[in-house]
Amino acid sequence: MRALKAIVIGMGVLIILGVILLVVLLAQKSGDKIGSVLTEGKPPVIADIVLPAGAEVVETRVGGERIVLRLRLPDGKGRLIILDAATGRQTGQTELTFR
Repeated sequence: MRALKAIVIGMGVLIILGVILLVVLLAQKSGDKIGSVLTEGKPPVIADIVLPAGAEVVETRVGGERIVLRLRLPDGKGRLIILDAATGRQTGQTELTFR
């Protein structure tokens, strides 16, 4: 009976250790690019983005190597500003006209 208790306790400990190992490995595999840049010892990118006077940032999207800012301009139009996620520099912009 004591041997059976020891085996059950031992297997319980192995299951707990296995689950912990699984969580750690999944966290390492699913790490995003921005998080890995910060953990590599590189300083974060600091960039100045000049927005038009009176513009309001309505939405920000991060995807792949780009960051897209959607602006609402004071005249009612919209604008998309596209930034490079690695450098923070503006790579393009698109004017939005609502009809």
